[in-house]
Amino acid sequence: MTFLRHVFVSGLLLAGAAQPALHAKPLPSAQPVRQAYAMPPPDAPELAALGSYAIGTQTLAVDAPDSVVLSATGISRNTRTIKARIWYPAEVAPNAARTSFAHGLPKPDGTGAPFVIPSLAVEGAAPVKGRHFPLVVVSHGYNGWDTFMTWLTENLATKGYIVVAIDHADQRVVNPAEFPVSFGNVLVHRARDIRFMIDALTRRAGQAGDPLGQEIDADQIGLVGYSMGGFGVLGAAGLDYSPTSPVLTQLPPSARDQLLESQAAGKPLAARIRAVVALAPFGGSPAVRVWSEAALAAFAKPVLMIDGDHDDIVDAPGGVSWIFAHMAGNERHFLLYQNARHNIGGNPPPPEADADFSTREYFAEPVWRTERINAINQHFITAFLDLHLKGDEAKRAYLDVTPLVAGDGQWPLAPFQNVGGKPASSEQAGFWRGFQRRWALGLEMRKDEPAKP
Repeated sequence: MTFLRHVFVSGLLLAGAAQPALHAKPLPSAQPVRQAYAMPPPDAPELAALGSYAIGTQTLAVDAPDSVVLSATGISRNTRTIKARIWYPAEVAPNAARTSFAHGLPKPDGTGAPFVIPSLAVEGAAPVKGRHFPLVVVSHGYNGWDTFMTWLTENLATKGYIVVAIDHADQRVVNPAEFPVSFGNVLVHRARDIRFMIDALTRRAGQAGDPLGQEIDADQIGLVGYSMGGFGVLGAAGLDYSPTSPVLTQLPPSARDQLLESQAAGKPLAARIRAVVALAPFGGSPAVRVWSEAALAAFAKPVLMIDGDHDDIVDAPGGVSWIFAHMAGNERHFLLYQNARHNIGGNPPPPEADADFSTREYFAEPVWRTERINAINQHFITAFLDLHLKGDEAKRAYLDVTPLVAGDGQWPLAPFQNVGGKPASSEQAGFWRGFQRRWALGLEMRKDEPAKP
């Protein structure tokens, strides 16, 4: 196959040329215990703090029948099994052992040593009874995996969310000739996988005999996607892909037809989505543009976009900013990390990556600490989801920040005064709410409201 061969340079694989997952194996006792990535550092802004719930975790699987699957030898139709991991508020004994997750360390030559992702969750813990929580579905980037964003999935679960992270099982590319097939399947399956997962979980909501299903509030659904996951969650939420897109027209007709048919059939489900977080979403750059200006202008869901202003993978100025600028029918915020590139959505580099630049490059940013990025993202994503899924209007002040460039904020210090670590409140109207004095730097927030008739 020759379609999509020119879509991206090899740099796209920074978004995830990962080894296949070795899911959810308990941490052997001989391994050192590390702090879970969901726990923010002391310099985190206010809303990054963990919530009050202990959390459990489980795996689940959903079948997607009659799926078009591309391969080097042709096109087939079969049932794809979509696997995922879910985190939820749970009844946890004080001394219950927390789990951990194992994965393969990605390397360009296809080799990879295992590494451990520490966790706050207790495997299989009983869900909290008598409570309902919003559902948040998370979609990783190209060649990512379900525990790639535990900094967020577990953090949100402690705050009273049911969070399910899909493992899309993207085909890992070793030979560049395999890329068109791998990426073609991602285009076809991403939003469709998300729809199948939402449908399966909302069908479980409130069912007698299903303790986890009884926790799910099927009327409050949010989506979070990073990179190709951003492409997927926007599509699943009703931002329709254009049939004449320069990317989609390269797909075989049967694959393109399934993508568009799933889009049309997913309209009722899309109507139930209340909020979308898109971190460095693919699909806006001119050479790979998947949306029309008219579709963007008509999209009405609240959106929080996040990216680095030097993102050279999905093209921050010509791609992600273009998506944001052409939205007109929704409430929207766009958080930009100054001097950051694409790696603003994953867990920090594991210690196993310290001795290998190519592996560290997969996780880390050139300028920013990943732990700092994650903490800031926890803060803003919490504010956004609490506002739109829980109706917490007090969180709006954390999004509608003044001034728009954080470094222009004013919170003067008296001579010899200690900073003290106090987060900005309503008393500091000229400084970003929830950030410590002197620590709101390197960030820009763009915001807009639905256009007036």
